[in-house]
Amino acid sequence: MFRNLSIIVLLCLSNLSLQAQDSLKVDYKGIRERIELSQAFINDLYANPSLKPFQYQQSLTPVDISYFSESKELYNYQKGSGNQGFRFNTESYQKNIYPDITLWGKATYENYKQKNLRFNETSDFDVVFPFVTADSIGGDLNTETYYFAGGLAKTIGKWSIAGQAGYKANLAHRQVDPRPKNNSSDIDAKIAAAYLLSNRYAIAADLGVRYYKQRNDLAFVSGLGRPSIYLFNGLAAYNSLISGSSENKGAMLYEASGVQAHLSVAPIDKNGLFVEVGINQNMGFRTVPHSISTANEWTDQIWSGKIGYFKNKLNRRYGALAKIDLQTRKGTESLFNNDGSNLGYTKIAEISSYRYYNFRYKLDAFVGQKNWTISPHASYAQFKEQYISPFREQLADNLDIGLKGQYLWDFKDGLFGISLNLQKRMLLNSRYKFNGLRQGSGIAEMLQQNYNYLTAEPFLIEGNLRYDFTVSKQIKPFVIANASSATEIKQKYYSLTLGLMF
Repeated sequence: MFRNLSIIVLLCLSNLSLQAQDSLKVDYKGIRERIELSQAFINDLYANPSLKPFQYQQSLTPVDISYFSESKELYNYQKGSGNQGFRFNTESYQKNIYPDITLWGKATYENYKQKNLRFNETSDFDVVFPFVTADSIGGDLNTETYYFAGGLAKTIGKWSIAGQAGYKANLAHRQVDPRPKNNSSDIDAKIAAAYLLSNRYAIAADLGVRYYKQRNDLAFVSGLGRPSIYLFNGLAAYNSLISGSSENKGAMLYEASGVQAHLSVAPIDKNGLFVEVGINQNMGFRTVPHSISTANEWTDQIWSGKIGYFKNKLNRRYGALAKIDLQTRKGTESLFNNDGSNLGYTKIAEISSYRYYNFRYKLDAFVGQKNWTISPHASYAQFKEQYISPFREQLADNLDIGLKGQYLWDFKDGLFGISLNLQKRMLLNSRYKFNGLRQGSGIAEMLQQNYNYLTAEPFLIEGNLRYDFTVSKQIKPFVIANASSATEIKQKYYSLTLGLMF
């Protein structure tokens, strides 16, 4: 499969010269349909592989390199205070590269530092949480990420048949104690089909599968001052039989697999009604070096829905999109007995002890003309996390309200854009209870810090500048500068991107 992915990506990139545009006007039309505020979230609705032929009108391939830096004073300890590093990215979309065939591909390399991680020595937190390896010292984590993906869609009469696949690898380490060495891989594949209901609408369905694996090693070089190692089961609860010692040898192993499916009705010209429903179901487990049995298992389910209406007529655009995502994660932990067996700790029972609910409802709207767009947006989130015994819980209901704006200037040899986003978060409801905490371990401080971050009410200001210009017919550079700042959590973020468009 990796070979096929490489072939698809190389096919996209090798046809750059064949796909050179006939005029600068066409070039900027292709750029506009990707960066215009009104188009940005509409384009995401055509992620179904069989709808890719309708996603863009123009073929383009950007290649860019970015530097980014983020810092927060109030942050989730287990996710860190921000990332700092660089990214190389290229993606290609080739429409009708061969008769009735659309190809797309993407390749990304990231090298960055996750700063100030504590009570988490495991990579890919959002995949494996809450079952992480933890200690009170932590530190920065050096991370490399590789990602390759590609797809192909073939139009046959009223049908569009498509498939795509992707592979992501993550390597993370630290060169001072404690020294995690994490390797993870994430493979996904999807097949899809769409059928033209009329000359305006298509109905599409996709089915995807996923397989994830991580090896999480933790080592020490110094023989002095070693912290206790905890294997968290949820809200920092842990099994004292298999936690606490820094002398344990071996790796924690994670595996997860999943399936997802979506059904949508979409306008093929991005004008009209869009409807989609979907489900994403994943299951995973963790094994520890003390036992051949699984230490934890979890299921994760996300129901999603989207409905929107968009209109683009005589250079006037307006539309709205409502989205809902309902995520539920449930986890179990094993109970062990140390009977001196050569096979390690013996599993004697398991209990369902962890619950996680993250329900999100979002509404976006936009109105604009050729060069300007205004987009109000609002979202409501219900978050609840529970551990059964000792009972621990944190809950927060948040409302985000914001306004985005964008203006684009056409020049003789370039396109300049500026955008601004203002957003305020308001806390509507919250509570927490953390029972059974042992003082002096730092765990109580971590839980309180994470809760403070969860219930913060920042005001966000974000700005973006982009300039696309032409050196020659084949060389079209672009520059992007992005910066944001948020109160209360005292977040600062900036990035600079330099790239070429083919």
